[in-house]
Amino acid sequence: MKLKRISILSLAIALVFFLQACNSSPQEASSEEKKSTGNYPERQIEIIVGFGAGGGSDNFARAIAKELKDILGVNINVVNMPGAAGINSADHVARQPADGYTIWSATSNHPVNIAAGVEKNDLTKLTSVGRVQNDTMTLQVKSDGKFKDIDDLIAKAKEKPGEITIGGTGSAGFDELVVRQFEKSTGTKFNYISFEGSGEMTAALLGGHIDVIAEEPGPSIAQLESGDIKMLIAFTEEKMEGFDDVPISTEMGIDVTDGQGRGFMVHADTPPEIISALEKALEEAKDRPDYKEYEKANYLHLRDGWLNSEEYNAEFEKLIDTYGSLLKE
Repeated sequence: MKLKRISILSLAIALVFFLQACNSSPQEASSEEKKSTGNYPERQIEIIVGFGAGGGSDNFARAIAKELKDILGVNINVVNMPGAAGINSADHVARQPADGYTIWSATSNHPVNIAAGVEKNDLTKLTSVGRVQNDTMTLQVKSDGKFKDIDDLIAKAKEKPGEITIGGTGSAGFDELVVRQFEKSTGTKFNYISFEGSGEMTAALLGGHIDVIAEEPGPSIAQLESGDIKMLIAFTEEKMEGFDDVPISTEMGIDVTDGQGRGFMVHADTPPEIISALEKALEEAKDRPDYKEYEKANYLHLRDGWLNSEEYNAEFEKLIDTYGSLLKE
């Protein structure tokens, strides 16, 4: 009888411990999760840029980093890691811990590289924080050159398929795929010439070595304002401030609106709480006065570029499909 009472007492004690464990486990897990993400960030964050110092992507990352440093309260170090149209830098970020302390400065070259099969770090390896910029691609020509307007360019390109030369930055990259979309939508064919940078390309246009350039307004604004170069068309949904007389693709029935997007991505396994904290800080950063001043000075304010994390991922998926089809053709 005594043995039976001891067994029952032992069973009761075990049951109490079991119930306590069940009740405390979720709370303890929640506490651990909060400990791992609630104090983020606690140390320096690195932003990795896949292009050299002084270019559009580098200037963008540094302008945003200045704001994020103030918002997040930690130092933001921008590291340039140029090579292979951003592939090297993406690979570096994908190999870092998924803790939100290494951020990749992404551009529209990323979906191009994935679609081309040269970028292994797809959306299962890197995920979006948010897009800030959506620069506007345009076609520009010499003001005293052979093309009166965009209709004239299209007509002459149809008359002489493949003879009119058009310059862009990089081969089989974003610029060239925008040109291919324009060709497909207008039934034209151009001879695409690849350049290392905007300065070299603009000089080739002014020197009469090429006929057209695919370029954003910012890099050639001095020549546009001086009248040496004129803009024939802007690939956008709405008229651009300061360029009200320039036709836009959508009003001409040309289905091309892609711009050079710039935003940020992190390791795909980064905790959602950290991604959310970065997304919130990024949205605040892009609306701050100093960043807005930088944006306007570089003609990056001509259309709203903001996409949150979910929207930016969806945009990447759409572009990967679009560019994949173009590359197959």
